[in-house]
Amino acid sequence: MSKDEILNKLRKVHSFDVTGFNEDTVSVENNPDFKKQIRYTLDISFVDSNNILQKKKGIVMFTPDGQTIINSKITDQ
Repeated sequence: MSKDEILNKLRKVHSFDVTGFNEDTVSVENNPDFKKQIRYTLDISFVDSNNILQKKKGIVMFTPDGQTIINSKITDQ
């Protein structure tokens, strides 16, 4: 689910690959619904529409049961 979520945020890319992965549980103070969330961090690489290799980090936050995505973002490494 994490890989698909991050891939859906990217436009016109090819050669998408997950080069690293990390999972951890984080405490969240400003969310009354979930005191803890699961964070998946993916190191990704892809070739953008200008044929330039990009290396980024995708972060996907899940509910404590790991079944629902709360939010996601892509950042520079």
